[in-house]
Amino acid sequence: MSEHVLTGLDGQNPLGFFAALGLLRVLDDDAFRRDVSRPRLRFATAGEPVPTVSADLAMDAIVAVVLDDARQQGENHALQLAYTTGGEPIVAGDPSAVRDLKPPPPLAKGLLEACATRTPRESALVAGWFSELVADNNGNTKPTALHFTAGQQSFLAMVEDLRQGITSNDVREALLGPWLNTSRLPSLSWDSSVARNYALRASNPSKEKRGSVPAANWLGVIAMEFFPVAPQRGKLATTAVKGGWKDSVFTWPLWDRPLTASAAAALLRIDLRRMRSAEWAALGVTRVYEAAIQRSEQGGYGSFSPAAVVTPQRKPRT
Repeated sequence: MSEHVLTGLDGQNPLGFFAALGLLRVLDDDAFRRDVSRPRLRFATAGEPVPTVSADLAMDAIVAVVLDDARQQGENHALQLAYTTGGEPIVAGDPSAVRDLKPPPPLAKGLLEACATRTPRESALVAGWFSELVADNNGNTKPTALHFTAGQQSFLAMVEDLRQGITSNDVREALLGPWLNTSRLPSLSWDSSVARNYALRASNPSKEKRGSVPAANWLGVIAMEFFPVAPQRGKLATTAVKGGWKDSVFTWPLWDRPLTASAAAALLRIDLRRMRSAEWAALGVTRVYEAAIQRSEQGGYGSFSPAAVVTPQRKPRT
């Protein structure tokens, strides 16, 4: 196994964390198909929280696997959701198609059921989109709390542009840095280092053109497999997110033990904020961060605030 220090990914930045998880998932799928040792991911304990991935591949091969996986995901039904303004299913390539995560509940239910009978990648990804049991104020399916697009933006259309548009240079920029943010491909607004708060600006930042790190955003989409949603007391709960739609907080750990994709997924389901430092250490957790999810006044456009460090509990749980 070779160890690759992913100097482009910052574990303190939600997008960097998502991209590291997405890469782990892509490499895990590749290793499963080739019947070789599963890759593992850990984070440095000194200096910047940079991830290290262990795999049996050289970096050139890792880049090639990411691009090949992106091509294969063109057949992923979870990514091909498309419907008319009236809520009827339609082919994704139709110019009139709505390409978002807010279909009518019956259509959402049909997609969830269809993906469950197909590949694990499809069923896991769509489980991070929505539940047909929770609707928004308009009667449409409520999307994951990690859905930050609104208005003229269409989440799945942007994802498709990323899938088709990323290049080997984009993958290297994402994984090894530096992040130039010069690409014209879409940004899904998960990068907390480029937060654009209207209250702190002279003009509305939503009208500005901005660059992106497209391969990091694409791998972030794959990472949504790690954050499934579920109905909870009539609302939609997203893994690792607490709070309401306009006052939610995303919390994530960094760890120093090499974890497989399944082990990392299990760790993300634990509420570490209620644990003491000794419990963190037993799990290999070295740091825990949280970032508030900020949304526009209408509750649409979202972004992450800069990360803050979470301190462990001092008293035993009762």
